[in-house]
Amino acid sequence: MNARFNHGRLMPLILALFLSQWVGEAQAQKRYSETTRAAQTFRRGDALRLTIYQPWRVGDDGNSGLDLSGDYPIDSRGYVFFPIVGEVRVVGHTRNSLAEALKEKFSPFLQEPIIIAEPLIRIAMMGEFRRPGTYLVDPKSSLWQLVDLAGGPTDDSNLDKMRVERGGKVVRDKLLSGFENAYSLQELGIRSGDQIVVPQKKQFTVRNALEILRFVVSMANLYFLIRKF
Repeated sequence: MNARFNHGRLMPLILALFLSQWVGEAQAQKRYSETTRAAQTFRRGDALRLTIYQPWRVGDDGNSGLDLSGDYPIDSRGYVFFPIVGEVRVVGHTRNSLAEALKEKFSPFLQEPIIIAEPLIRIAMMGEFRRPGTYLVDPKSSLWQLVDLAGGPTDDSNLDKMRVERGGKVVRDKLLSGFENAYSLQELGIRSGDQIVVPQKKQFTVRNALEILRFVVSMANLYFLIRKF
């Protein structure tokens, strides 16, 4: 009877554990899906990477040596200025729809171009990096590639405390595992506009030692003062 009773109490616990794990995985998948959608979106202030392949180049129009592939900034209105064709609105497009629109724009000048348009996200590297600043990167890049762009960590960096901030709040801490495992920024849930922060190691200085000594002496004096009473 006791065995049946324990079995009856154990099953709800197992079910609760299973549901908790399922909910956690579902939430993680939701965050990943949201980040994936954001990484495939062209946003104002970001950039796009344009790659154009020309299997058959036009040889008699003066554009045979023209290389239009490169990274292009997206202005505050959501437009990009391209050579030859001028301004094109990119915000609101998917990668495929933008590629088709650009193919139509460039077709009068390029013979049967194959066009790939990919969004680049804007990430601020702050703290103990050798070249801190803002970088435009492919969201499929790994975290170590982004750290390398920023010159790598300084000798005083505390990588164990590397974190992601968004809107002044920490949204993910302890990024070292992602750094070591070469997860992509997309897999880590890092979005455009985020800041990756590496703080400085806390160094034990003579001043720290004096402050600790002063505290110990104060506590000792307080102890002996209490003993007198």
